[in-house]
Amino acid sequence: MHPLKAYLRDVGESIQEFGARVSASRQTLYRIIGGAQAPKPALARRIVEATGGAVSFEALYQGPSLKGGGGDVVGLNAGEAGGGLNTGRVRVALAIVVDHLAAKDKPAPPDTAVTIAAEAVVNTYMALSTVTTRQGPERFCQALRPVLEEILREYSASPPPAAALDRGAELATQIYFQSWTQGQTETSAG
Repeated sequence: MHPLKAYLRDVGESIQEFGARVSASRQTLYRIIGGAQAPKPALARRIVEATGGAVSFEALYQGPSLKGGGGDVVGLNAGEAGGGLNTGRVRVALAIVVDHLAAKDKPAPPDTAVTIAAEAVVNTYMALSTVTTRQGPERFCQALRPVLEEILREYSASPPPAAALDRGAELATQIYFQSWTQGQTETSAG
């Protein structure tokens, strides 16, 4: 059973009521639950927030590029703010965005390509953070964009537009840092 369907059953909320809370149509939620569609990253974030993390990003993106991916995104602890990035969580954020930006008529990038791309983002972030003083979301987005461009260029018929790459890098950054913030809140509260 899809985790979102299980959540709705467990809390006794109708799909229409939940759809109103997350600004999604009933049809969209049925397609997500049925596995016919993955949610766009913004909707996925609203679903994770609305369920208090009971439905994770990984549960919403159980596609080929995420099989065997690390644990639940929400609740992973990256360590100190400004410290090293969590490669597993970078991989999940990258895979979510690649899934939405890649050409649908082309095969998805293999897991190994997404894993290597995530490692490249982490290494680029750390290298840039070492030679300058900037860290955090802005630096992460800067490190992610060229890697995202290369992986999409490799697995698409034509290079994605610059605006799509910029928005994709911003979404992956939001996904990564939102999950880190929620993990820190849960750790602090517990």
